[in-house]
Amino acid sequence: MNIFVLIKQVPVISEIAINHQTFTADRSAAGSMMNPCDLFALEAAFELKTSNGGTVTVLTMGNESSESQLREAVGMGADRAVRITDDSFAGSDTLVTAKVLATAIQHLGGADCIFCGQASVDSATGQIGGKLSALLHMNLLTSANHIVSNERNLTIRRIAGTGYEVWSAPFPVVCSVSEGANHPRMATLRGKMAAKKAEIELLTNEDLKLSEEQLLSLSKVEALFPAARQEVGHRIIGADEKEMSRKLADILIAKHLI
Repeated sequence: MNIFVLIKQVPVISEIAINHQTFTADRSAAGSMMNPCDLFALEAAFELKTSNGGTVTVLTMGNESSESQLREAVGMGADRAVRITDDSFAGSDTLVTAKVLATAIQHLGGADCIFCGQASVDSATGQIGGKLSALLHMNLLTSANHIVSNERNLTIRRIAGTGYEVWSAPFPVVCSVSEGANHPRMATLRGKMAAKKAEIELLTNEDLKLSEEQLLSLSKVEALFPAARQEVGHRIIGADEKEMSRKLADILIAKHLI
C-alpha cells in the first residue's frame, strides 16, 4: 500500500504573541514542533503498514526548518520524507494548500490511504482532509479516535455526543486522526541515527506545474485576537446577610443584570 501522512510544523502556542497594532501573530520568538495530532496520524500509518504492508511517506509544506519534523517522522519509522516548497505557495489558504498536497501525492504515485491530524493547533481549521478527499476522489473518515483495518477497509470509531459512532470505508481513503487515537511510538536510537542521514526529497512548482489561477487564494485571515479571559468569580464578605445581599445587588446593577 502507498500510505501518506501529512505533517505540519507548528509554533509552540504558549510562546506566540499577538501584535495588537497589526492583529497578527508574532511567531519570531516561538519554538517549533510537530503538530500534536500528526503524531497519532503517523502511528496509525505505521500500524496500517504492519497489517497490510506497503510504505509510509511523510509529506509537509514548508521551509527548510520543517525538515526537522520530517526527520522526526523518519526516526519513528517513515520510509520516505518529502518537503514541498516554492515561493508561489507562500500565504496559501486551505483550498490552495489542499491542491498543492493533492498534486504532490499524485506526482509521487498516488495513495491508497492518507492520514492527517484532525486539525493543527495554530490555525485549527480541520479542512485539509475533507478537501483532499474531494480533490483526489477518495473516501473520507474524520476525527478517528480508534482505528482498525483489513485488506479492503479502514474502520474508525469517533466520539459523538455522549457515545461513539463507528464508520467504515473501503480504500482508497483519507482519514483525519484525533489525539488519543493510539499510542505514538518513540524514535529508537537506530531510527534517530538513520533520520540524520535520511534524504529529504524536495518538490517545487517546477515539478507540480500548478498555474497562477490554481494557486490563487480566495480567502485570507484579516486579524487575530487573543481569546477573552473568563472573569474571576466574586467572593462577597459582609457582617450579615443583609450587608452581603446589598453588595450582591450592587455588583448585579453594575453589570446591568438587574
